[in-house]
Amino acid sequence: MLMTQVLADCYACETSIEDADALMAAAMAAARAVGATIVGESTVRYVPHGLTIAVFLAESHIVLTTWPEHRLLLIDTLLCNPDMDADKAIDAIVARLCPAGEVVRSRVPRRIADAPNQA
Repeated sequence: MLMTQVLADCYACETSIEDADALMAAAMAAARAVGATIVGESTVRYVPHGLTIAVFLAESHIVLTTWPEHRLLLIDTLLCNPDMDADKAIDAIVARLCPAGEVVRSRVPRRIADAPNQA
């Protein structure tokens, strides 16, 4: 099976990237936008600033990490259901947190297969 992990570097984001509730709401909206099943969540606040929000999905994850001093948001989206569009999830987050900023996306192919037999 082949999956694609989609990473997005979002520049010139809103100050709301400093708000853990706003980040979580954006990640949850992204999961709902693709029809993913949310199974857990976690928030980490860094000192002096910055956050990581993780939403754990039955289909894998959506993770947001911020550098508010640079108005930067990094998004990591991995969806193992081929009918779900990671770009749609990213678009939902960007619309809430970085609507006027630049977004650079990268795609990482992930192959899920049994390990070859070692002789």
